[in-house]
Amino acid sequence: MKPILLTIKSGIQYSVLLLLLVLPALLFAQLDRTKHALSIKANYGLDVSAESANHSKNYLYGLHISYDKNIASSSDEWVRFFNAKNLSFGLTWNNLDHMMEIVDGKAYPAGQALGALAEVDFQLFKIGNAKILLTPGIGLSYLTQNVFTQPETSTIGSHINLTLTGELSAEIPISQNTSLVAGANILHYSNGAVVVPNGGINAMTGSVGVKTALSKPTDLTSAPETYHHIEGNNAEVWIGAGVRGKYRDKRKKFYRSGVYAGYNFYINRALSLKSGTHMVYYHSVFDIDRFDETFQYYGSSYDHIRLGIAAGADFTMGRLVVNAMYGKYLHYNSYHDIGWYWVLGLRYFFTPNIGVQSTLNLHGVQADYVNWGLIFRI
Repeated sequence: MKPILLTIKSGIQYSVLLLLLVLPALLFAQLDRTKHALSIKANYGLDVSAESANHSKNYLYGLHISYDKNIASSSDEWVRFFNAKNLSFGLTWNNLDHMMEIVDGKAYPAGQALGALAEVDFQLFKIGNAKILLTPGIGLSYLTQNVFTQPETSTIGSHINLTLTGELSAEIPISQNTSLVAGANILHYSNGAVVVPNGGINAMTGSVGVKTALSKPTDLTSAPETYHHIEGNNAEVWIGAGVRGKYRDKRKKFYRSGVYAGYNFYINRALSLKSGTHMVYYHSVFDIDRFDETFQYYGSSYDHIRLGIAAGADFTMGRLVVNAMYGKYLHYNSYHDIGWYWVLGLRYFFTPNIGVQSTLNLHGVQADYVNWGLIFRI
């Protein structure tokens, strides 16, 4: 079996995606005082996947329609601290028939991509009346072609895929209620490493469109935050489990369990610094005598336990927290002699002390597995 590089592009599990798809509704419910708008954008993009031998000739085009909500008048600290302007929830379509994977001289098209995308606009600065925005987005898409409909390919592992975007754009008003929008966007599709191989689709796109207000602000007076944050330093523990796919096998999975314990250093309601210890338990370890059956690339461990220490930060948006940490292994009997790791996490808190979490574990640019479970703060 040829080792398959599962990159960060193969990132986050379906549980994370589903949470993110309901995020706009959860946040909109708390921010119902401001202007509604509709955005329609057309886009065209080029393949930037270094792994694709045909990437210089590959291209896509599509359409993005979104419902936008201006949140600039919110009193939530994360809105003010990060200079957030809009939340949006949209539907996307991209024609990927010209995104070809070449295998033994034959071209395989990636088909069509239909999806839903949640985004947040952060204003970087203004030039006159024009706003310059940075807009990360994440969602879920259905791709019509994969490694099982086209067994010779290795780009897309399953029909259901993560959609990850990052856009730099300009919003230029042309009337009281209408703006022109134009931007450059990084677009990625992959399945979350649930099924491999899954190299993913990566494109750089340009978009142009129009944004039209649907209503005027009814109350621009800031209201107090309704969610009661933990204010001050606190301890944190999360527990959970996850899976990693096996090469070209829909059913076979490698199971892992994980625990984290650490301490958060409170800066404000939008930002905390943190440090702590991660432990991962392997339910199936690597056996060099059963290489094809047990190989898990950079995640291949001869022992059942790996242990590391890490530091990073939490970025808090009310009940939702995005986490990033970088760490050093104290113990990892690795087939590849891996010494460092990092994690990206998403948490949703039902109370200030209890929530659910989904945490992506990575080695370099390769995704290992996603741990999802519960999180507790004291």
